[in-house]
Amino acid sequence: MTKHTLERLLEDQARLKAQRREFLMLAKLLAAQFRVSHGDHLVPILGCGKERNNIEAIAYWLACHGHYIESAKTMEVDPLNQLHNELNKKLLQAEIEGGM
Repeated sequence: MTKHTLERLLEDQARLKAQRREFLMLAKLLAAQFRVSHGDHLVPILGCGKERNNIEAIAYWLACHGHYIESAKTMEVDPLNQLHNELNKKLLQAEIEGGM
């Protein structure tokens, strides 16, 4: 492995860790806004099944919307309001379908 390849790999890992931290931070903010209780009832609705709790499920859902977050950042717009609206739609849909 060359020095350049190793540096690139380390940069990629650092970027992914920062992205995960950002998703968890946003997930905590959204959970607080929605007054999501502790537990794991959102895992089957928002997650892929590997998440241990509601915060991780919301973070997974956010990761699936990462393209929107990045485009909002490039436009220098706070994505939180739009994400709040999209999550609200998803949770209402799940409630109507009997998933909650």
